[in-house]
Amino acid sequence: MGSRRSLNANAAFARRQPRRGLTLAEVIVSLAILGGVLLALGMFSARLSQATSTARIRITAAQLASERIEQAKSAPRYTAIESMFVATEANLAGPDSLGRFTRRTWVTRIGGQVTDTIDYKIVTVQVSQANSSSIVRKTTVIAPF
Repeated sequence: MGSRRSLNANAAFARRQPRRGLTLAEVIVSLAILGGVLLALGMFSARLSQATSTARIRITAAQLASERIEQAKSAPRYTAIESMFVATEANLAGPDSLGRFTRRTWVTRIGGQVTDTIDYKIVTVQVSQANSSSIVRKTTVIAPF
């Protein structure tokens, strides 16, 4: 008789209609998971945007520094490098209109006296932007030829 009772219980369980919808607890858990995923995605998106903006500023600053270095390298006279390129240029516009940059160029001469066996100039260009804490600095050595 015990097996008959279990057969009846199993048959009644099988005849029951399937459950429709979700319980309130399941809805709350799924909304919490979805909210967490959306929050993480939003934070990732904000950080990516900030990193991209910072990278664009650094690339523009590096381009401005490289441009100045190339100008100094192609100077028509070695003796005129200091007079032509030592300067601080403010409010330089980058190619992407990312704001204004400040470019400072200085030259250090090593040797160059009559009794010296060496003579070269170290040209350093530093580019910064007011909105960014990063500074790009490039240096090259130019010797007379």
